Amino acid sequence: MSKSPLFLNLLKIRLPITAKASITHRISAVGIFFLIFPFMGALLIATSSPEGFLFIENLGSLFLIKILLNLFVAGLTYHYIAGIRHLIMDFGYWETLKAGSISAYGVFIFSGILIIFFSTFIW
Repeated sequence: MSKSPLFLNLLKIRLPITAKASITHRISAVGIFFLIFPFMGALLIATSSPEGFLFIENLGSLFLIKILLNLFVAGLTYHYIAGIRHLIMDFGYWETLKAGSISAYGVFIFSGILIIFFSTFIW
């Protein structure tokens, strides 16, 4: 009978890249969930009147808002690319350990490039 560890240090566990991709996919979903409501509200205010648009435009020039927008766009980008990877795996492709690892690296690299590209428009 094996004993479970008493003090499990999660920071010392070395996860494979496929697990990291899956975990970050879920974290990006949580980030999108919390950031979509303020930005949808800003969209509603900006489209309601010319004064609302100017208010949101001035608000959008704040450093904190730009950081939150950048996080939102980064989360959307990563979640979209990782979601495509998961859909491809649902169809029966990339299910081996090697193909899964390569596709996880590809998700990180491709979404990183897209995040940098989209960030240039925000800043």
